[in-house]
Amino acid sequence: MTLNLTESKVQFLESLADRTRLRIVEALREREKTVSQLVQELGATQSNISGHLRLLKISGIIKSRQEGKYVYYSLSSSAIADFLTKLEDMLAVMRREALEGA
Repeated sequence: MTLNLTESKVQFLESLADRTRLRIVEALREREKTVSQLVQELGATQSNISGHLRLLKISGIIKSRQEGKYVYYSLSSSAIADFLTKLEDMLAVMRREALEGA
């Protein structure tokens, strides 16, 4: 079954609409990381991080590669980092406009 554009947008945004998943994506903006590195950085359990990584991978937001006994996770595209930057810019504009209108 092929997702239409609206359904694809909903799936993408739902994948990011969780605090832990968004924090994982933000952490992977910097560089690729292992589950252990993400666990340490985010202060969550390994099973929690692994579950979120699985969902992010299924949704196509992240990818993985194996090197020896380690699996490294990274953003699947630089477009993901660009999207987050644009989102931050949009939120700053909205906040500024709300303050000006108040």
